Amino acid sequence: MQPDPPVPHTATVDDKGVHVTTTAGKNRTYSGGEVITLTQVIDLAEGAAALCQSSSEACLELVDESAQLAADCEALIAEITEKGVGSNLIGACEHLQEQLGLQAAAARKLHDQIQGGEEACRTASVNAEVRHGQIFRAVADSPLTRPAERDFYNHR
Repeated sequence: MQPDPPVPHTATVDDKGVHVTTTAGKNRTYSGGEVITLTQVIDLAEGAAALCQSSSEACLELVDESAQLAADCEALIAEITEKGVGSNLIGACEHLQEQLGLQAAAARKLHDQIQGGEEACRTASVNAEVRHGQIFRAVADSPLTRPAERDFYNHR
């Protein structure tokens, strides 16, 4: 079951703060500090999504590197076998190859989990922007924030 999409709030600004009305008709007044906190939460969600994306890419690189090293182990095993050197060395290479396969599988699993986290962070950011975007626009468009929004936030 998909959740309902976010619905934007309506907002107006006066000298007491930002007055928000939800689609359910509930009213609330946000202070300048609370509006700043909302922007920080959205920014943090975007930052977390970017971090997830870079971590996910690092996991894919690890999968590729593990596969390459496992192939190198396979070639080394073949070379050792051809030269008829000790079986202990072959056993060690086979064990290393097995561990590299496990590492690649774990990195692939972690990649998939991180992608889910990235999607959740991006969704949270977009939903918050849709829902609370009118608050930010009301502050920016208010005659009380002229000449700068900074004054609105500093006085609250």
